[in-house]
Amino acid sequence: MVIDLFGLEADEIRNRFPEVYQHVKMEVKEKIITKDGKEKKVGRDWNNRDYRRLNWWLFGENVPELRKALVGLRRYIATVETMKHRVFQFLDASILPDNKLVAVAIGDAEILGVLSSSTHVVWSLRAGGWLGVGNDPVYVKTQCLDPFPFPNANTIQKQTIRVIAEELDLHRKRVLAEHPHLTLTGLYNVLEMLRAGKKSALA
Repeated sequence: MVIDLFGLEADEIRNRFPEVYQHVKMEVKEKIITKDGKEKKVGRDWNNRDYRRLNWWLFGENVPELRKALVGLRRYIATVETMKHRVFQFLDASILPDNKLVAVAIGDAEILGVLSSSTHVVWSLRAGGWLGVGNDPVYVKTQCLDPFPFPNANTIQKQTIRVIAEELDLHRKRVLAEHPHLTLTGLYNVLEMLRAGKKSALA
């Protein structure tokens, strides 16, 4: 959970939400972490960026283009930038993605189906990067999504993809709701085990 104050001015926040104002003021405007790990309240280093210094209560990047693209949508497609299994899912439009999510401002299940296809997953593994101890794949939007050659499907094919994608998204969410100890990555770890012929540890 994050505090999102986009669209509000500092005085408005102070008057309407004084506890939030005080928290953000102390934790963002006035606190920095020194190199030795000790906190020192002497003002933050804004990297000489006047916008950040003058609008200290806002996130560093408010991605107004994405916010505008999400207006009118009830859901959008997202994937975690770096993850073991490349999984796309629908998120409710009330959820604002952070910098670790790649968001696609489309609510059409056909696009979810195409992005979830083995063709796109293999494409993204070849085109993207790798990171971390586990050498997890990184989904780089400009390399994985933008140049991807989306299929020129006909109306029947698009509807078939939509139906399958909706079923996939609902099935995953249902399984995760039934097994609260599982994460999406954990769910795909179980699937990997099942494909390898091992018994499931779902229960």
